[in-house]
Amino acid sequence: MNTITSFCTAIATVLVATASLATAQSQQVRESMVPREGFWVVESQPKSRECTVRFYTNDQELIYEETLNQKLNIARQQTKRRLNIALEQAMFVWNATHQVPTDRQWVSIRFEKK
Repeated sequence: MNTITSFCTAIATVLVATASLATAQSQQVRESMVPREGFWVVESQPKSRECTVRFYTNDQELIYEETLNQKLNIARQQTKRRLNIALEQAMFVWNATHQVPTDRQWVSIRFEKK
C-alpha cells in the first residue's frame, strides 16, 4: 500500500511540474507579441496594394513612417514579430537622437521576398 501511495505522489508531482512549465512557456510567447516600448500602426486603403507603417512612442509621438508596396496581414504572428523588431530599431535611434529618421527602410527590409 505504501508503494502505491508513493508512486501516485510521484506521478502527481511530475504532472504538476509539467503543467507549470507549459503555462510558463505559453506566457512567454504571448508577451513577446507586445512591444516593450512604443507601438505601431498599419494603414491601407481598401483597393490599394500599398500600406503605410507608422511607429509611435508611448506618448503618441510619431518617430518613424514608411510606405510599402504591399499589404501586410497583421493577424499573422510573424508579421507582428517583424514589425516589433523594426519598432525596436526605431525606438533605439529615437532614444539616442530624438530625431525622426528618414530613408531607413526598416520595415521593407523585414518583408522582402527572398
